[in-house]
Amino acid sequence: MACRWTTLLETLNSLQFRTVVLLSFGLETPQIADLLDTNEETVLDCLTDSLRRTGCRDMRELCVRALEECNNDLYDEITLKREMAPLQKAAQKMLVRSLEDLRSGVLN
Repeated sequence: MACRWTTLLETLNSLQFRTVVLLSFGLETPQIADLLDTNEETVLDCLTDSLRRTGCRDMRELCVRALEECNNDLYDEITLKREMAPLQKAAQKMLVRSLEDLRSGVLN
């Protein structure tokens, strides 16, 4: 009988999965909180719960696992797009805000 590993997408809830993916992309806690429209405490709770649920020893191992799963096409494209779609609008909102901050800084 073959042994099948469960993926992060199957193991974690949507918020936890998004948090781990964003962390694996190199974002910091405040940036993740901003993108997910939550607070830093919630981000840290998600990461702590993700470690517990996956059995990963630390954040580095969790990030490597997320990147390896994405790199090895362990997620079907439709499901992954559905999970990450809410982040697209949030990222656009952050870019607009950053541009506005830059413009106001130039004008001041």
